[in-house]
Amino acid sequence: MSFTKAYGKYFDGHTSKPYNVELEIWPEKKISFFYNNRKLNWNFEEISFEKNSDTLYITKKENHAESLRIDNPYVINLIYQSAKKSRNISWYQNILDLGFKFYAIATITVVAAIALFYVFVIPWMSERVTEITPVEFDNKIGDSQYNQMESILEIDQKKSRILQEFASNIDFETSRKLTFKVVNDSEVNAYVLPNGTILVHSGILDKISNYEQLAALLGHEATHVKERHSVKILSRAISGYIIVSALTGDVNGIMSTIADNANQLNNLSYSRDFEESSDAGSYQILRKNKINPKGLEELFSILKEKEGLEIPKILSTHPITNDRINFAKKLIHQNEYTSIPHQELEQLFTELKK
Repeated sequence: MSFTKAYGKYFDGHTSKPYNVELEIWPEKKISFFYNNRKLNWNFEEISFEKNSDTLYITKKENHAESLRIDNPYVINLIYQSAKKSRNISWYQNILDLGFKFYAIATITVVAAIALFYVFVIPWMSERVTEITPVEFDNKIGDSQYNQMESILEIDQKKSRILQEFASNIDFETSRKLTFKVVNDSEVNAYVLPNGTILVHSGILDKISNYEQLAALLGHEATHVKERHSVKILSRAISGYIIVSALTGDVNGIMSTIADNANQLNNLSYSRDFEESSDAGSYQILRKNKINPKGLEELFSILKEKEGLEIPKILSTHPITNDRINFAKKLIHQNEYTSIPHQELEQLFTELKK
């Protein structure tokens, strides 16, 4: 087998000074050169190759300080292709050789995998975590949250008693204890804590015009409690963070994630699925109690009309979209229902509006 002559720089590992040497390159076998009147033979199986831009570095495996550097593109290609044929290229170098297209595809694949994980796996995990988590957990988080908020909330005790009585006339199809309170606040808002405390701002009471709409609002929030949406969202946050912390080693951050989410449960932005589920739950509650379910559609329409330039908080945490209005219409028009007058609800609603 013939060899090819070329020139390179030799580093002996003792000094930083390179020595110009003449190389004999025997493809797939060895590289030979003279140094200090001594012929050195570097067999391919004894050396490693690293290509960096327009330079090839050849290093002794047993002594990384001893190396060759070659800058001639033709010679680099000759040696490098021989090294690949002899399978003497590291897996890392092989990956680098795959080029930009590979990296682009790999990046897209990883991002897609992460997205699919968050869309499908984490919601599934949160459902399983919620199933094995006792309801007492919801109550403790909700109690803690309410205790922190109580000092800054202006609760209208009289209207809260009326709202509680109003709600007592509705079967919300849940065994969970529900507590209803009216907050003196002009902000158009209503939200629920995991312990079943439903806070209704006076601002939203001013917007609704009949007891059917109020029943629809309470039914929606009660369904969030019944289906434990707050805890499911918390479980999703924890599940996602567990994966991230497993990759980064930041296990201690899990507790701060729990605390951060637990402290903001009153401002949770529910997913579209959770909102649609609560809308459907509200419809079923209205239907079971023979309250006209058009109150749900009317409620959404009113809030949508009042949106204006500044989006009310209820629209940011519970976005009222045309899709949700159309979903309510679909429920009403595609299902049979019977509604009857509810004089007690009518009377209590009138008292609330005073």
